[in-house]
Amino acid sequence: MGEGVTRVVATDRKGTRVRTLSQEIARMRIRLTAVLTELDRRRHNATDVKHLARAHAGAVAAGALVLAAIVATPVLKVRRRRQRRWAHQGVTLTDSARRLGPALGRVAHDPDRLAAQSPPRMLGIPPKTLAALVLTTAQILAETMRERRRRNEAAPRRDGMHPGRATGVASAPAPEGSRLPPWSSP
Repeated sequence: MGEGVTRVVATDRKGTRVRTLSQEIARMRIRLTAVLTELDRRRHNATDVKHLARAHAGAVAAGALVLAAIVATPVLKVRRRRQRRWAHQGVTLTDSARRLGPALGRVAHDPDRLAAQSPPRMLGIPPKTLAALVLTTAQILAETMRERRRRNEAAPRRDGMHPGRATGVASAPAPEGSRLPPWSSP
């Protein structure tokens, strides 16, 4: 099963049907050869770098120019910055050398003036540390008060009063047979 030629259905005794099929096959081969030749040519053109460079010379030159500019710009900026920094450092060193003599004279004249004064302390604690302690204590107290309020609101009242529905004011429980729905916590 599945063997043999499927398109040969019936032949006359002269074999004209077989000849017709072989001619059809020959024409298909010629058409396929032309298509395959064109595909092969396009594949070669698409993968040939020299051919692509020649065909798109302007675009390649523009791309190379843009790439060179992208690489050269940061390099030139760094070089210019270094040159300016070195020139500035030379000026700075000269100024520092000029100011060194009078500074050493002031130190020799009044050595106590050289040391910076320490910031004032409260209770022997630096101001920034004291501020951090105060803020932390305030945060702990606020959290504790919020937790207590939450627990008190959730706990049932001992006197049988319920928080008001709309006003937030404590009210007596609804009488039996009332149309109001029973109170529930939010």
